[in-house]
Amino acid sequence: MSLSIGLDTAVKALRAHQLAVDVASHNISNANTPGFSRQRAMLRPIGLMGADRYSRDSLIGRAGMGVEARDVQRVRDQFLDYQVRNALGQKSQHSALASGLAQSELVFNDPSDDGMSAIAGRFWAAWHDVVNDPEAPAARTTLVHATETLTARLQRADADLITQRKDLNRLITSIGDQINQAASEVATLNLQIKQIELNGDRANDLRDRRDLMLDQLSGLAQVTYAEQGDTTITVYLGSHELVTGNTSRDVKAVADVGNPGMTKLQFSIDDADVVSSTGTLRGVLDARDAGIPSVQQKLDTLAAGLISSINAIHAAGFGLDNTTGLNFLTGTDAGTIATNATLVANPQQIAAASGLNAQGDGSNALAIANLQQATLMSAGTETFDEFYANTVGVLGADVNRANGLTESAELLNSHLEGMRQSVAGVNIDEEVTNLNSSQHAYNAAARVISVIDDMLDTLINRTGAR
Repeated sequence: MSLSIGLDTAVKALRAHQLAVDVASHNISNANTPGFSRQRAMLRPIGLMGADRYSRDSLIGRAGMGVEARDVQRVRDQFLDYQVRNALGQKSQHSALASGLAQSELVFNDPSDDGMSAIAGRFWAAWHDVVNDPEAPAARTTLVHATETLTARLQRADADLITQRKDLNRLITSIGDQINQAASEVATLNLQIKQIELNGDRANDLRDRRDLMLDQLSGLAQVTYAEQGDTTITVYLGSHELVTGNTSRDVKAVADVGNPGMTKLQFSIDDADVVSSTGTLRGVLDARDAGIPSVQQKLDTLAAGLISSINAIHAAGFGLDNTTGLNFLTGTDAGTIATNATLVANPQQIAAASGLNAQGDGSNALAIANLQQATLMSAGTETFDEFYANTVGVLGADVNRANGLTESAELLNSHLEGMRQSVAGVNIDEEVTNLNSSQHAYNAAARVISVIDDMLDTLINRTGAR
């Protein structure tokens, strides 16, 4: 009787250590799989239980019943998961904002010979050339060309900023699609995990995949979550349920009535606005609705200031043919500013003189040239050059700040991810050690079976033999 129990004990050991070998092999195979958590076969001794105690042989006693692989658990720290996901949301937010603002910075191409500052400098220098030689056709033609270059650059900058806003606006729809896809997969995984674990098994790999989707959602927008008693996860986007059980609630991109030409995300089920204070969604919205519009407004203010101040002086002056009352610039903002087509066709009508029949007079042109040094912007505190420099400087500071916050968030995220990997990540050396240990234990159990087989052979075939 005891030999059969020993044989059964050895067989259980084979099974337990075979499972440990399988788990180590699974870990090694997924050492580089994103989101994978290392697993451990939980072995425990099988002692005497219940009536077995009373079947104890008083002469030879009873040993334990061997070992069993009670469970296969994944190694995971939920608190670290929570911290990593918070850091992911912050990093994605600052990164998206920095990327959006950096594109705006490229519009001005400063400092360079083709930058807005250099082009404006050549524009003012062209006016001084007219002052020095009011009757020279070359000086007037150069002024027209310099003005057309400046106005075209302002128009292009405005158009580029509009295009960037549209690109960010399209990204909102893409983010909504990504949220829907991840939420749908979480809902499907909820059902699969529930079905598997209700049968007493562990859905470790499915749980890893679900955690990976939660990481992705945390990077996209502000999400919170809680695991329910039935093993499903309920996910909230802002304060609104996104996933409940095996049901996900889609978000949709709709026209934002309060922000003409732009879109926003709403929940399809009740048209409630999606609100997020972190994630890529927040960063894109900040760049689209605050960062770029601020630059556009300042660019329009600069263009409007040039138009009004230059036109006021030019209209009072006289051209070489005594033409007067003409505006030098047309339009109202950066998107519409242009050189007066009449002056482009006939530069002689540029009003350089302050009076009639004063062809050699450049006093009116000097008054316009002196506008470069006049403090006409920001309630009389800045010149045009200073206003523009301040605009570019503030934009650069905003970009640097966003980049700095991104770097800080990346460092925090890398630190936390390193801590998470130290807990959940696969260490190949450790797994090989566990594999060798399980292999030796398996070989020893096989040796026990061989020994018991010899003992049974002696008992059955050789006892009483003459």
